[in-house]
Amino acid sequence: MQRRDSDHHSLRIQHTLYPAAYLLRLIGDTHPTSHELAAAFQHADAWALPLIVDLSALGFGDEELLRRLLHAHRTGLTLIGPISDSFQRRLDTTGVTDLFTIRPTLDAALDSPGRDRR
Repeated sequence: MQRRDSDHHSLRIQHTLYPAAYLLRLIGDTHPTSHELAAAFQHADAWALPLIVDLSALGFGDEELLRRLLHAHRTGLTLIGPISDSFQRRLDTTGVTDLFTIRPTLDAALDSPGRDRR
């Protein structure tokens, strides 16, 4: 397991490489001027492993985050919750909630069959 943190204003992103998955943990709030989010998803994608995104410490998720999650969903994605009320409303309002596999813990996400589609 390798770990790397990056920090940009109110969003902190932790990267953790597991043998069978790549974990992005988002802490704080996303905002449209952050290029850090795009870089994090690109870095994770380069590993060609199933992606797990931990949203349990996310306060606010913007449309850029939703776009990144929708793109990652096509190649295999598991989310870790609980998901903040504001981001859950964004998922519900856009009608995409059911597209995502959401697990309560990292262990459950690592065991998730939804992540082996890559």
